[in-house]
Amino acid sequence: MHEKDDVDLDQQNAFMTETAEDPPDLITPLLRYQKEWLAWALKQEESAIRGGILADEMGMGKTIQAIALVLAKREIRGTIGELDASSSSSTGLLGIKATLVICPVAAVTQWVSEINRFTSVGSTKVLIYHGLNRERSTKQFSEFDFVITTYSIIEADYRKHVMPPKQKCQYCGKSFYQKKLVVHLKYFCGPSAVRTEKQSKQEKKKMKSSVYEGYPGKKNGKKSSVGGVQKPSGGKSPLHSLKWERIILDEAHFIKDRRSNTAKAVLALESSYKWALSGTPLQNRVGELYSLVRFLQITPYSYYFCKDCDCKVLDYSSAECPNCPHNSVRHFCWWNRYVATPIQTHGNSYGGRRAMILLKHKVLRSVILRRTKKGRAADLALPPRIVSLRRDSLDIREADYYESLYSESQAQFNTYVQAGTVMNNYAHIFDLLTRLRQAVDHPYLVVYSKTASLRGETEADAEHVQQVCGLCNDLADDPVVTNCGHAFCKACLFDSSASKFVAKCPTCSIPLTVDFTANEGAGNRTSKTTIKGFKSSSILNRIQLDEFQSSTKIEALREEIRFMVERDGSAKGIVFSQFTSFLDLINYSLHKSGVNCVQLVGSMSIPARDAAINRFTEDPHCKIFLMSLKAGGVALNLTVASHVFLMDPWWNPAVEQQAQDRIHRIGQYKPIRIVRFLIENTIEERILKLQEKKKLVFEGTVGGSADAFGKLTEADMRFLFVT
Repeated sequence: MHEKDDVDLDQQNAFMTETAEDPPDLITPLLRYQKEWLAWALKQEESAIRGGILADEMGMGKTIQAIALVLAKREIRGTIGELDASSSSSTGLLGIKATLVICPVAAVTQWVSEINRFTSVGSTKVLIYHGLNRERSTKQFSEFDFVITTYSIIEADYRKHVMPPKQKCQYCGKSFYQKKLVVHLKYFCGPSAVRTEKQSKQEKKKMKSSVYEGYPGKKNGKKSSVGGVQKPSGGKSPLHSLKWERIILDEAHFIKDRRSNTAKAVLALESSYKWALSGTPLQNRVGELYSLVRFLQITPYSYYFCKDCDCKVLDYSSAECPNCPHNSVRHFCWWNRYVATPIQTHGNSYGGRRAMILLKHKVLRSVILRRTKKGRAADLALPPRIVSLRRDSLDIREADYYESLYSESQAQFNTYVQAGTVMNNYAHIFDLLTRLRQAVDHPYLVVYSKTASLRGETEADAEHVQQVCGLCNDLADDPVVTNCGHAFCKACLFDSSASKFVAKCPTCSIPLTVDFTANEGAGNRTSKTTIKGFKSSSILNRIQLDEFQSSTKIEALREEIRFMVERDGSAKGIVFSQFTSFLDLINYSLHKSGVNCVQLVGSMSIPARDAAINRFTEDPHCKIFLMSLKAGGVALNLTVASHVFLMDPWWNPAVEQQAQDRIHRIGQYKPIRIVRFLIENTIEERILKLQEKKKLVFEGTVGGSADAFGKLTEADMRFLFVT
């Protein structure tokens, strides 16, 4: 019955311009556009949508706006009478009046700080749900106004309590969910496994330890149970066993991959109201917006509908529909039918353009509110921002090395093209590109890298190629490999395992063992002492420092820092890079030059992060803050700095924009300068072109630029909008 529903493209929601008064317990006055948000948000919570997406540009105070909403609703609730705390949802969960805030680990302290700073003393109670001793009675949650936790904690609790049990393969001992086990036995493992033609063309990455296929019950030389089932701990996660009054996702793009465990864990939560805060709700492709739409549970955009009756369901199931007798194949996803599929199929032609109009003018307009610093300049009164692109050329030594590596990488890539296996070897090609990017920063990053496999290292060194983190689904930052062969960011693994004395691998659920010191000396096996101030795994412990050579980018950075100090003796700067090893090289070089700096890495605990941030903000002699884009690119407020130095471009322009807005935000009073470093005639120039394409996608949807779509070819659309 839903199959023939016509999509009304002309119906558009009016933009609300009225304002709301500041809540009594909010001691910091809201700006004009923030009062507009409060009025809009209060109406949204009374509407059928019961929430929405706040997509203000980074640095415009999304946190204080969310706090204001919670305080305003608390005031309204107190005026009209207390709600029944024992109210339950249709799922039978206990309802409480607390707001659950889910954010990156770097933002936990900032949320607590801003709640304390913006609210009257003693008016608001906050609980941090994080760490080993976080298990609490569900009744205790009701004593707080805010419960703050992280995405990794949500995922870990969900995996521990909610996800179905895994079964062990009788041949290799690995654990899989039932559906994955069927595929594993059909194509990859056991006497009857036969790979498809495409699978046989795919090169497998060498793992830390081999799996003995064909030997029942044997893995890594150790005995394991045959056909065993790993049972969950039983019950529900404390956070999943309640119906919250409100859930707020900070940096909501963390759930952009709707198939990830993190997204599944968030989507399984129950609440009366739902809000997503993100300055970049769309980073790579339009399909990422569906995760946020699905989180909001909006009719009809979030649902699957039946072609034969009026039922609807939030999640697709290969079994029978829980709401009607019809087979699941008779159900269709509204988003796929009217948005994703037309864009993929028709690109920039009529069908694709019509889908984009529907997305922008009906779907997004009803749920999203976005303001920019340029559009609200009168309210913000921010100082000017100067963004410059510094172009340099490699010296002869670096250029020779880069060209040699490029030729070798190109030859490898051409073998995949000739064999027709480019997409089958995507991970390997990504490794080739990563090494080229590292060589542009400093040849040491490839020559002395733990992950090097192209320049004649030992087989042990070749095992650790660049991998994707199994928790955040991004390129692993400061990667570690478990005993079962799965790769994770060190920070993600620490955060995910914070609750368990005996942790389990997030991917395969076997008891977790990680050797953080393995292969630390891969580039230099000679015995040497650890350099003071750096981790034993640092690249500096694998090179001969008495023969240390700088690079074009490091020298360019030193020059820009010198210019910064000459212009303003009190100025401070933040240096961002994708590669933590490059930050170590920069750190060493700057200290040799007498520049005092501090470094933030992903594996730091919350207290260690706070200590690093406090030193940078309070010590006038500490001029430079070194951080990776992943560890410090989001959820930090560092307005004490007035300069940002971006050492290497990233595929995703939104990530760089977030890094810039660590300093260009409310509370900044100095003119700021952003310097982007680029080496000419290298892969970095092509990365910039890719960034421009992705910017057009964002401007044409969330950003509101209709002209942006005219600049994309049909091929560009098909590439960028694949879901």
